[in-house]
Amino acid sequence: MKETLRGTRDYFTEQKYRFDLGRQFLTYVNFVLLIVAASDKIQAVFPLRIRDLILIAVPLAFIGSWIFGYFLDAVVRFPQSQMMVSESRSPHWNMTQKKLDRILALLEEK
Repeated sequence: MKETLRGTRDYFTEQKYRFDLGRQFLTYVNFVLLIVAASDKIQAVFPLRIRDLILIAVPLAFIGSWIFGYFLDAVVRFPQSQMMVSESRSPHWNMTQKKLDRILALLEEK
């Protein structure tokens, strides 16, 4: 029973993490929804009412956000790339790495 609960907890944690990664995608979706909500000219092109379009777009935004987060997590390995970039830009990290390199060199000499 505990293993099932742990697996469920890990599954939901992973899905939340993917939503967090995909949250940047929602910025673009919000911009599109703002344009759709503010423009009456869209109705001339699409036979949908704005209410119907929003009812379709909001669930698609959440699904698209999850898919984008999944892509960044599983395919691009975004967290690892972000960590490497952060480490390369951090003066403290570089200083610590140089100290560790010197310590390793001293240990190899002995």
